[in-house]
Amino acid sequence: MSQVSVYLVGVQSLASWFTHFVQWRPGDRHLHLGEGPVDTEALQRSFQGLDVATAVFLTSHDTLLRDRELAAGLRLAGHRVIVQSANAASLGLDKVAMKRFFDRHGIPTAPWRYQDEGTLDGAGDDLLVVKGRNSTQSIGIRMATEVTSSPQYFTERYADGVEYSVVAHRTAGRTITLPPVWKGPTSPMLVPPWRRLRLCPAPGLTPALDTWLRDTTETIARAADIDGYLEVEFLVRADGTGLVLEINPRICGTLRIAALAAEVPVFSLHHLTSSAALPALRYAAEVPYTGASFNDPAQQVYATSRLTVAAPDPTTVITALRRHAGDRALLYDPWTTGNAPTLLGAREETPL
Repeated sequence: MSQVSVYLVGVQSLASWFTHFVQWRPGDRHLHLGEGPVDTEALQRSFQGLDVATAVFLTSHDTLLRDRELAAGLRLAGHRVIVQSANAASLGLDKVAMKRFFDRHGIPTAPWRYQDEGTLDGAGDDLLVVKGRNSTQSIGIRMATEVTSSPQYFTERYADGVEYSVVAHRTAGRTITLPPVWKGPTSPMLVPPWRRLRLCPAPGLTPALDTWLRDTTETIARAADIDGYLEVEFLVRADGTGLVLEINPRICGTLRIAALAAEVPVFSLHHLTSSAALPALRYAAEVPYTGASFNDPAQQVYATSRLTVAAPDPTTVITALRRHAGDRALLYDPWTTGNAPTLLGAREETPL
């Protein structure tokens, strides 16, 4: 690919920390597009003086279609573009299409029902979850006792287990997977992952589970024709069987913690020339955060709506979390105790 990259940031929340996770090369530049209408003159200025550049779209849920339209113009101008394919964008915007995709490709997922289709035949006494067909960030999710008939929602069977996410980057046929992120146990209270504690490397992760999570992510990335970033959300049940809950073909909430654990400039993964399964080289933890935003790259601490901390050892991570997050900090080292993490001031059924 071209040595010059133009990073087009369509995710507003990246504004304060994006530059710390880029491997800058001579001539590289970036433009914060935001998630609304685009200043086309500013976009054109970002490519002035460049015969051929690589346009790297950092896309949000709300800009999947917009960014594809912008990419078409850049391709016509002769630039290389990394932007989600039409297939990937459709899966990111329509969870029913996503469920159909899972079934079509043999990806294990929870039994589901949308109007008169799906694999959920009868609920019986099972707990059910209703999800918005086109929603994101857990908007509209609720527990239910009956299958919904609304065209705006679908129903799936609830299952207990532990949630994980794997972030991947795929372009030019090469897939890079980051270390799996632990997101804690499920609960009928449906506490969304962004309100929970997250850890990387995942405590107690076996080599077999690590391999399955990454292999499944790579299979999905190929089948969905991913061009850019992908997050695959998993549920692993007590008997060891795993399900794929959702996929997010865009910038996702677990990207920063996985990047810190892997010690990788995550927005420049397109420079890598071969597929790779990147290991966790450091310990990283993340909790919700409501204080003043700040970034301290030297100490590996980043605070936006979440506080993310990384260090060579668990003790330093826990000390930093407690310094900046107070009663939301870990009580003990979950990586060496083998126990489920406990938080100060947090009840078990509402993990942060």
